[in-house]
Amino acid sequence: MQTMPARPLTAERPWLITGATGLLGQEIVRQAAGRASLCGTFFSRPPEPLPGVTWTRLDVGDQAAVQALLHDLQPAVIIHTAYRKADPDLWRVTALGAGYVAQAAAQVNARLVYVSSDVLLDGERAPYDESAQPEPRHPYGFAKAEAERLVQQAAPDAALVRTSLICRLRPPDPISAWIIDSVQQGQPITLFTDEIRSPVWVQDLAASLIELATLPFAGILNVAGPQPLSRYEMGLRLTRHLGLDGRGLTAGSSLASGLQRPRNCTLEVSLAQRLLRTRLRSYDEGLETP
Repeated sequence: MQTMPARPLTAERPWLITGATGLLGQEIVRQAAGRASLCGTFFSRPPEPLPGVTWTRLDVGDQAAVQALLHDLQPAVIIHTAYRKADPDLWRVTALGAGYVAQAAAQVNARLVYVSSDVLLDGERAPYDESAQPEPRHPYGFAKAEAERLVQQAAPDAALVRTSLICRLRPPDPISAWIIDSVQQGQPITLFTDEIRSPVWVQDLAASLIELATLPFAGILNVAGPQPLSRYEMGLRLTRHLGLDGRGLTAGSSLASGLQRPRNCTLEVSLAQRLLRTRLRSYDEGLETP
């Protein structure tokens, strides 16, 4: 962790949100609208027009395109959320793309907030604080670990946010929607009891990233929920809250399945709780928030 001199954020220089049509990117745009002029990037389909937001197509794995956009835009802030989770573009976009954004951010003197992940950890020595070193267990984790290395190398004053499962209730995030739909349709599903994460509500994570954009913080920061839960426990709590019959949820074991994934990625978030004004709600609190 480092602290650096704060940069003044002026209305003349816009904020750039990469991956602005994703679950997290949409919420950042919603909350940041009106704070500064915004430029949001998308990859496949252009979103509906929004007041104060300029949309532009960007493949972050294209170094020339990244440099051209940032040199033309001259953003004050970049919140980098864009990624791919699987091949064929996993490494090019998730790892190398983060490095390209960081290099260009340093060239235009932009404040960079990069969104990393807890799955670059080994999942065997939880809980993890900010000093934990990456020991990935699967391709996505390796890509995120390399992305962190490239970002820190190119933009040492960037904030790197390690987060966990991102949740939303209305409308439900993709994982929650899958659980809800399966239960409502009477389709049994298996959720692991030994894959433990620190689920964070998308509203809290987006607010934290926006806040970090204005703070003189550099280095790794864990921003996640304070309530570690297994995927099975999350499923039970979600269905119970919605009044659904959770008997179709079966408790399974990631270890027994043979999947090569980190199991317990619980993040220690006390530093974020001290640093940020944004309150990080537990999973249970978020379910009960109107």
